[in-house]
Amino acid sequence: MSPVAINGQWLGVETNGVFTNANTDPIPGGRLWSGNGRDVGAARAWLDARAGYISAGGRPGDFVPAGPNSSSRSRGAQDWFYRHQPPAAAVPYTSNHGWGLAVDVKTREAAAWLMQNGPRYGLSHDEGARVGEWWHFRYVGRYSPPRDGLAHLTRTERQLCRELDRLRREGRDPARRQQITADLTLQRKRIWKAAQSSGWDVRQRRTRYRSLLARTAPHTA
Repeated sequence: MSPVAINGQWLGVETNGVFTNANTDPIPGGRLWSGNGRDVGAARAWLDARAGYISAGGRPGDFVPAGPNSSSRSRGAQDWFYRHQPPAAAVPYTSNHGWGLAVDVKTREAAAWLMQNGPRYGLSHDEGARVGEWWHFRYVGRYSPPRDGLAHLTRTERQLCRELDRLRREGRDPARRQQITADLTLQRKRIWKAAQSSGWDVRQRRTRYRSLLARTAPHTA
């Protein structure tokens, strides 16, 4: 059972500040709780929200943690931040960063998008608002991913994206992830080139391009 009760659900890693490949998944620039049988987890919610932000025209580099300790935060990092206040820091081993549930996002652009759209992904600014931090968001659970958000892609694009998303969630096979990312990057460039000659509205090029960009932007492998 996860240790933190939020909105009637138990969420987060078993021991605050202790992260493994089994209890967290990678996100660009950090790691977050990987979920359990009852909840898809903070990492899946964050990655889907990030894809939504990029698909809406946001820059990939905006929607990342502000630094190496701005998502999952180890016990040692929590000790350091608590000793070196300000800015304010939670009592060590109580932080939602320590449960793998919180992200301090890098830019105000991404924060503004999250304040408006985050709730549909289970991402809340409630805690950030209470402590006066525009950058702080936490996962509060109950996110239900769409059944198939890739229907607009070609069959090959869809297969590669699904494989890449799965490998990233599982934190497995970095060599294969790198190869798929390279293949999708090449396809993204083909779409761009085709759009220059015959337009973006042919064969759903715009939405396809943005979906591939969300998965191939820097720091997403």
